[in-house]
Amino acid sequence: MTYRSRLGLALAAATTFPVLLLGLGVRRELSQRLERQAEERVAGFRRGLRADLEALDSAIHRRLGALGQDLRTDNRLRLALRFPRGPERRWLLDWAGEAMRLSGLEVLQLRDPEGRILSSGHFRNEYDRVDPEPPSALHQAGGSALVALPAPDGVRMVFAGVEGFRLGELWFSLVGGRRLEDMLGSGEAGGELEVRLARSRVECGSGPELGGAGHVMGACWPGDAVAELSLAYLDSGAGPADSAWLVVTRDPAPLQLLKRDVDRWVAVALAVGLSLGLGLAWWLAAMVSRPLAELASRTGRLDLERLDEDVDTERQDELGALARVLAALAGRLRAGTQRLRDAERRAVTGDLARQINHDVKNGLTPIRHVLRHLSQTAEQAPERMAEVYAERRATLESSVAYLDHLARTYGRLSPPADARPTDAGALLAEVARAATTDGARVELECEAGLPPVRADVVTLRRILENLVTNGIEALGGDGRVWLTAARMPNELGSAVRLEVRDSGRGMTGEELERAFEDFYSTRPDGTGLGLSVVRRLVADLGGSLRVQTAPGQGTVFSVELPAA
Repeated sequence: MTYRSRLGLALAAATTFPVLLLGLGVRRELSQRLERQAEERVAGFRRGLRADLEALDSAIHRRLGALGQDLRTDNRLRLALRFPRGPERRWLLDWAGEAMRLSGLEVLQLRDPEGRILSSGHFRNEYDRVDPEPPSALHQAGGSALVALPAPDGVRMVFAGVEGFRLGELWFSLVGGRRLEDMLGSGEAGGELEVRLARSRVECGSGPELGGAGHVMGACWPGDAVAELSLAYLDSGAGPADSAWLVVTRDPAPLQLLKRDVDRWVAVALAVGLSLGLGLAWWLAAMVSRPLAELASRTGRLDLERLDEDVDTERQDELGALARVLAALAGRLRAGTQRLRDAERRAVTGDLARQINHDVKNGLTPIRHVLRHLSQTAEQAPERMAEVYAERRATLESSVAYLDHLARTYGRLSPPADARPTDAGALLAEVARAATTDGARVELECEAGLPPVRADVVTLRRILENLVTNGIEALGGDGRVWLTAARMPNELGSAVRLEVRDSGRGMTGEELERAFEDFYSTRPDGTGLGLSVVRRLVADLGGSLRVQTAPGQGTVFSVELPAA
């Protein structure tokens, strides 16, 4: 046997066994990881299901409590109770339906101390039926339970809660809830996980089925259950609360199919690797000098953009030592490059998160002011609630639309601007109405007959709201902010100048130089993004931004936009 043959056999053996062990190890590790990931998905899905259920329970009790507070101060309820056949009788019968619609509940009942149904939203003709069991059982179950309530189309299964309120010496109960259909049947991981409702521990197919076995609303216990959440269950009129379960099931077919695919690909990779190893061994034996040329070629291809080039080798001689040194160097470069990329990605993500936070806070400020105004009106002059709501409704709708547009805009990350002729004066007036705040006065002056400007409405609103918010915050709680809009001639024809002027402390020269830097703020709770965002958005609209300020003399921000 020639030396080349012996060398080829030795290299073939040295290549075959590591590849075989690697293939078997990869198969075992992948199988174990798939099982662990499946278990982690189940645990995470169960935590999410519990969080959703707790959030639903909290929302139901919060809405019932708010309805109870409203009824406690509503004289129409007292009149309806005092004169059962009076004109307020129809209002009482219709109250639950209207309140259910406005509060987002799907079941709502008002009951007197004896358990008599005074008003039913989901089943209007159920009034005057005496059934004290649901409120009592719900209280015993901790205030919430899965309840089967009669409805016009049969029995309605809802997750319900109970809240009470006192009217004189009498205690009234509000029972309300929502159906669980949004949770039932929901899944993840391509439909592998699913939620079902079980009202019995009897396994489906192993005993008498209680109706709907194997379905989302089944009463029996699914055989493929992997997790559960216990609920109190109350069948209206059937006595104390029993038990029911939200059961998480897992279809094993996707996991088994994935494991079979992994086995197949590992087998293919193993066969290919072994074949290549054998061929490489004979090739290396025939061409001893080829590894050096290959190593030099691979080393020459290494650069900062292609650090994934493999230059390692199994050789133990000087050539192998050189290859390992180069491989270690490539590994260190690869790790360093990855760290730099990760740091850059985290920085970009942080910048984007701060900008989103800043824009959302601006959109929430008008809503907060309106809610505060409504709360004050409810406490001081409740008879004016409808009038005040009508006055402030436009602000609420505009702010919600603004936040919705922001969500869709950031969802696309790089949206095209929707530039169109826009009434800048009307938009400035809208921002002024939404910017009302305690201690600060906002005054508006718009020149009549302003030409429209060509701009994206949401972009222009972001500019104005950022400037008005900065002006109000610069006052420190007391002072004035003036908003003006006027026509200005320029070299291109005409333009519209929008000014936001405040009577605050003004800025020093050093503060003015850094005012438009990202993340620079003179306030402890400021993000430092407002003015930098304004400058970028004004430039996107093809306009110009100017600032006039001095310590103790306030600040004036002027935005000039070309007319459409």
